[in-house]
Amino acid sequence: MKNAMNKILANSGMSDSLSKPEPIPCEVCGMGRPQTQIEHPFKKVMTWVHCACPCVVVKNEKFWSDQKNADKQIKINRALKLSSAMEDIKSMTFDNFQGRSGTKAAYEEIMSAVKNFDKRGKLGVFIFGETGNGKSHITASGGNALIKSGYAVIYITEKDLFSRLQATKNFKNTETFGEIMGACLDADLLIWDDFMSSQKLSADEKDWIFQIVNGRERANKPIWMTSNITPEEFESGEIAYQLDDKGRTWWRIIGNMNCVLNQAVNYRKSKAMARALDISVEEYEKRIQEESN
Repeated sequence: MKNAMNKILANSGMSDSLSKPEPIPCEVCGMGRPQTQIEHPFKKVMTWVHCACPCVVVKNEKFWSDQKNADKQIKINRALKLSSAMEDIKSMTFDNFQGRSGTKAAYEEIMSAVKNFDKRGKLGVFIFGETGNGKSHITASGGNALIKSGYAVIYITEKDLFSRLQATKNFKNTETFGEIMGACLDADLLIWDDFMSSQKLSADEKDWIFQIVNGRERANKPIWMTSNITPEEFESGEIAYQLDDKGRTWWRIIGNMNCVLNQAVNYRKSKAMARALDISVEEYEKRIQEESN
């Protein structure tokens, strides 16, 4: 028994002798492996052990780092594959975002969410306000910044998400339900554009929303949502029961998000009205602001 234990200790690099043993050459670089003293597991004495050579440690660390990066790249590619194919979304950045009256709160919230992404965990963002007022540009800018930092981000419109999930019922479909749902749950960030754009939700759509919201909450991963709902709709309890008869989905959503009203007006409308009045967009929006005050 003693001989067997000594053999095991010797194979692990531990000497049964109290004196410092001869160095063992590294199988990679040929240099003597470093040695150190530790307490013997069966005797109350200090004994010498051979450690891993620094070159082997570096090699192993590089291997695991490369594996981790490869897995992360697969995850990122999977997320990009699912994202809605909108070339203009990919080009949206904080640098080319034109700040307008009413967008400051939403802009600063997304900037903070990007800066503190790892610390925030499942805390997401819910930006609502009238259509065409910059919500999508702001969230896309944040998503693109995170992609550049190596995070897996899915940017998808609600209509695109629902149509693709629905299409999986066709056995000839190239995407499976599991692939789409799995990507939505696994991505570091899910940007859900135009939430509640479907005024009438089917039973399947309600279930899909709950699966994604609940699954990401359990995984401690955030969702950023944009929506065209009004402040009145946001404050009323009616919207909660459009998602399910108990309101559980809605309260999970806003309970896990910082909710921000983007008060800017519709930019497309502003451009059209500015051209009609032969004034600049800035002048038109200033008039609107003064009239509202």
